[in-house]
Amino acid sequence: MFVNENNKEECKEILKNLIDIGVESKINHKFKEKNFNIKDNMSIFDLPIEGQEINSLINDFKKDVIPYCSNFSSTKFMSFPDAGNSVAGLSGAIMADFLQQNLINSTFCAPIATYLEIAVIKWLREVVGYTPREINNIWDVGGVITYGGTGSNATAMMLARENHRKNTMTKGVVGAEDYITITPKGIGHYSIRSSSMWIGLGDNIVEVPTKGFKYDLDALKETLLKYKGRVMCVVAYVGDSRTMTIDSLEELASLVKGIDENIWLHADACHGFSLGFSEKHKSKIKGIEKFDSISTDPHKVLDLPYCLSALLVKNPEVFQKITSTSDLIMQEEFAFGQITPFIGSKSWVSLKLWFVLKNLGVKGLGKMIDHRLEMAQMLKEKVLNSKDFILLNDVDINSIVFMYAPAEIRHNLEKLNELSKKIHNRMSEEGEYHLHQFSLADNNGIIQKDAIIYPLRYMSGNPNTREKDLDNMLNYIQNLGEKIYNE
Repeated sequence: MFVNENNKEECKEILKNLIDIGVESKINHKFKEKNFNIKDNMSIFDLPIEGQEINSLINDFKKDVIPYCSNFSSTKFMSFPDAGNSVAGLSGAIMADFLQQNLINSTFCAPIATYLEIAVIKWLREVVGYTPREINNIWDVGGVITYGGTGSNATAMMLARENHRKNTMTKGVVGAEDYITITPKGIGHYSIRSSSMWIGLGDNIVEVPTKGFKYDLDALKETLLKYKGRVMCVVAYVGDSRTMTIDSLEELASLVKGIDENIWLHADACHGFSLGFSEKHKSKIKGIEKFDSISTDPHKVLDLPYCLSALLVKNPEVFQKITSTSDLIMQEEFAFGQITPFIGSKSWVSLKLWFVLKNLGVKGLGKMIDHRLEMAQMLKEKVLNSKDFILLNDVDINSIVFMYAPAEIRHNLEKLNELSKKIHNRMSEEGEYHLHQFSLADNNGIIQKDAIIYPLRYMSGNPNTREKDLDNMLNYIQNLGEKIYNE
């Protein structure tokens, strides 16, 4: 079936049914209904030879696929803030797919879509504090939309490479050991190391020690002086992907640029940029506007459905350093294809954010961000006031890193880690709740200074979360922990 004038009513009924199913899946309270075992379901790999009537297919999908999906919209999913339950965001996602605009070119592929995407980038630049400028062509826009933070960070690394050694893009990398990227030890996001390798620089990362999950500025200064002239980029986290700690942005910028003005400063603010919407909390990212580039992930923090990221730059004209030309990419004033490395045809994913910003405005989003941080602080206090849990990080944004810790083993690192892993595994099996788990150096020395620990991590982000949800989660973890500990 293909949409046409003759079947439009039938198409509407089919799509209305899908929306009904989608909404019901969003409001399901459990994180996951069933656990999927691929060994018992190898038939899903069989190529379908005969087609299946669409309504029958949808019914099978509802019965055989959705129950196995993770429900990020559930208030019991507490690993990420990626709830994706904004009605405006879902509306933008639906309309973007219906309208089928291709933002590689503007005049015939995406005439108004191009300008709405430019508007979204302009709004994000204002939120992080970059200086506004008149937009006369694509080189004045100062940002690109990508499909995720990894793509944004990879593009930033390309810009840093071209800034460090001119014309590397056309001549190739010579002496990769002189293209050093500096990251904070133990909290760096994998995309930076991967990007360095993807763009021909090898695994050329130097990690600098941290204090409280921020750069040790004395150690950073020593490293910058040691490798002076060879440092291509310094990456800072405005909410690292484990503890959501915000680095000392103004001090970092002054230190790095004071030693070498040419070093590219990149802020991975995929989470933290959202504080710019909040009058109450925007001061926490003061100094971010001094960075050469900033990666943002609206799909992580603004309740949009996946995927949408944006890389913003302080000086828009730098994109000329990584442009590519082709007669398939029109050399017109507003063709995004000229400044989007790794991306050819590009869907109108920014429409989701356009809908959300128009629907809520800066003030509405600010209230949403404030609620998120209030829930994080509330859980922080509950953990601190409990005899059964220990808090492992300072709470800058919305990440609470904690462990269930019975008094008898509170200072036994091996037993604490073993218990925490068992709790997480059992939680995953039951599918009722979900919190994140990863390895982390105990930077604050709560259990054992710089020892590797395996905590649980809660991240607030779902606008539907209330205090009772936090209490229920802690009770669940406590009961599960006691049961496992006494087995």
